[in-house]
Amino acid sequence: MNVQKMLPITSKDSETKDSDGRGTIKVIDRPTFILKTREGENRAVSPNQRNGGNKKEGDSSTNVPTKTQDPVRTVLSTCPEMTSCVKFMDENMQLCENPLEFLYDQQDFLVVGCLGAQGVGKSTIMSLLTSNVASDIFPTQDTSHHESGANCTIGIDFFVTKNRVIYLDTQPILSGSIIDYSTCYDQKKSTTDFINTETNLELQSLQFAAFLFSVCHVIIFVQDWFVDPNLVRFLQTAEMLKPSSTSNMDQDYVEYYPHIVFLHNKAELQDFTPHSMEKVKEFYNKLFSSSRLQTHSGLDLSNNSMEAGLNLFFIPRIVNEEELTIRQNRKKLIEKLKTKIHGVTRNPMTPTTLTEKNWYHYVSRVMEAIKKSHLSSEYGRLMP
Repeated sequence: MNVQKMLPITSKDSETKDSDGRGTIKVIDRPTFILKTREGENRAVSPNQRNGGNKKEGDSSTNVPTKTQDPVRTVLSTCPEMTSCVKFMDENMQLCENPLEFLYDQQDFLVVGCLGAQGVGKSTIMSLLTSNVASDIFPTQDTSHHESGANCTIGIDFFVTKNRVIYLDTQPILSGSIIDYSTCYDQKKSTTDFINTETNLELQSLQFAAFLFSVCHVIIFVQDWFVDPNLVRFLQTAEMLKPSSTSNMDQDYVEYYPHIVFLHNKAELQDFTPHSMEKVKEFYNKLFSSSRLQTHSGLDLSNNSMEAGLNLFFIPRIVNEEELTIRQNRKKLIEKLKTKIHGVTRNPMTPTTLTEKNWYHYVSRVMEAIKKSHLSSEYGRLMP
């Protein structure tokens, strides 16, 4: 009897005495009716896509981030397309910031530099290599330059193609016009000040060359006649002055050296004979037998690049623009050179893989290391 009476009493107590049990009711009701619904509104974004509930809300919430990310992706993945070269480094070896806006944050890129004396056709070769983009991207000498003896390239010019090949066209090495320009306008010297102006300018040329040896995958060394022993000695000296790319923390890393192509521009027809080419190859093989520059990478006139022959290339002279056959042959040779350069092995410059933008910052560090190099200053003091 007591049990039967107790059952309705307890049920009535639970129904009527709500005020006495508010604490217990709040503990139960809050997670089930109040707090859970509030959290459910925030957490329903991802489960609704799976459960099918509130699909409109789920669709609208998922579309919001995609709409905001699309313009961000286009901004990051699109750089201005270049139609002409820009200044990369001035004559005082100061790095310019303009090229940075044309560089991506990706690792698949190739850097091609060009070295040579005045008037050998460096800018012409670089413009031919980029002729599929636009004509005369790098300015070449005209009549006014020939009459005044001035250079059309001061410092280093920069151009990057759509397939991420960076071309660097450098001012002439050992140029007399640079000495005249420096004397007339009292240019600030970027190297250690020596009494002899020619010594300063020669050391600056060596520093430009050592700089390219550190930041380029391929260097095209242009000459317009057989061989100049002074220029060969210049290359050997620049290799000696090249700053080390290793430190105490990465002793296992192999010192970096680029591929170098010996390009003979304005070559005569007899220079293409097997006998003449063998003489030139023998000459270069002897002089660079102890060099660490990559001189045998298959960047030559042969159709088979697997031979890993001497990087020797000839571009014929065009005396008359009406010589259609020679012009066509030059175009074919330029295309072959470009194809082989694009397919060359890209050895890492640093222990860590560089992106295009990281390469630009690496360039800045290399330039500062060359300017502060004790070896460069000591070599300048020993020069006559």
